[in-house]
Amino acid sequence: MEVLGIVMNIGLASVRFVNNDINFNLNNCIRFTQRAKKRNVDLVIFGEAYLQGFESLVWKPEIDLAIGIRRRSEIMDILRNCCKEENIAIGIGYIEQEENKLYSSYLVIDKNGNDIANYKRISNGWKIKNVDNKIYKEGTEFSIFEFMGYKITIGLCGDFWVDEIIDKFPKDKIEIVLWPVFVSWDNKKMGTVEFNEYIEQSKKINKNIFYVNSICEGKNYIAYGGAFAIINNELKAFLDQGKEDILVINY
Repeated sequence: MEVLGIVMNIGLASVRFVNNDINFNLNNCIRFTQRAKKRNVDLVIFGEAYLQGFESLVWKPEIDLAIGIRRRSEIMDILRNCCKEENIAIGIGYIEQEENKLYSSYLVIDKNGNDIANYKRISNGWKIKNVDNKIYKEGTEFSIFEFMGYKITIGLCGDFWVDEIIDKFPKDKIEIVLWPVFVSWDNKKMGTVEFNEYIEQSKKINKNIFYVNSICEGKNYIAYGGAFAIINNELKAFLDQGKEDILVINY
């Protein structure tokens, strides 16, 4: 597809993270970003809470506030520099610490190292019950940003399984939806009905949607990765679960 003659390559990075190992996750992000650049990717997308790991929090504010990362930080500057050096845009999930509050957020950095979106997950499925909701918080609205002439928005994992959230989703104002997730199921379910349900749910949200899950063997959850692209309401590209790779889609 083209907008004013512009063709965009999106890379869905279904790759491994390790809970509470930011150095490993950051280096893996850079390594796969460099691989994506060699495949002429314009925007590479990683999963939800990728930077610290989905199980990085212990649900005690005095500990978790130190685990959270500020958007304006040296760690994020490393990613911004990577974008500039490689001339590629990155989208990455992280646990954000902002004014002594914590969010499951998603940052998109453009090819010049500039932040163009910082989305805070709206649904509350990223946290356990009975936590302090004044500290562990959700966002309230979708972020719409432009990249290479396209209007794009983001939803994180459970956002697109809540009817009240879907009802206020700005479907008619956007062309592309990024859907980074952390989805865990056991070996018996892997790659069967549950994964297909995400494909079918995508078609209710937007005609062009890009889904990516990470790979992780955590204490409580195992994620097997996987990625797909829905374009014009049809499944156009698919990356099997259990395979660490980048699915590249020419859009």
